[in-house]
Amino acid sequence: MKTTGLRALPGARRFWATFFLIAALATATTIFCFSAQEQQSSSDASDPITEKVAKAVKTRKQRKKLSTDERRAYMEAVSVVVRKSAHFGEYALLGFNLAAWLRLRRERADARRTALVAWGLGTLYGCSDELHQLFVKGRACSLIDMGIDSAGALGGALLAALALSLLARRRGAFAP
Repeated sequence: MKTTGLRALPGARRFWATFFLIAALATATTIFCFSAQEQQSSSDASDPITEKVAKAVKTRKQRKKLSTDERRAYMEAVSVVVRKSAHFGEYALLGFNLAAWLRLRRERADARRTALVAWGLGTLYGCSDELHQLFVKGRACSLIDMGIDSAGALGGALLAALALSLLARRRGAFAP
């Protein structure tokens, strides 16, 4: 009887395939937990990062020259960039982990196909995550966020496909 699945893979390949599967599940769980936070808790978590980014972009002297309304608008703009960047980054990590797992679990997996499947899975998860936010106080479902999530998943999946292809050519360790 032929063994299939992860157990059929050679040791190192099986280890890394399992690693990236666990990493993908952990990333998806983390995303879910962030999305389950009510709006105020989510803002409280991102505000310190927004402050650091705002300070890095404009000096204290530049910020003091702004009126109260201008300062508020500036901080809101920085907050949007921080939050949307977080969306992109979370889904890039998910796309990377999914693509690496898919590529490593099959001995002759095609890099482009695994990247597309990982992108599809990441996009599907992003859409379900946005729908999940409909049921969280103060949160909403956003088509823009779905697009950002999808773009992040694609970027991460393509990066994993490229990295594993380069590694396969260089070492022959993960032959496509």
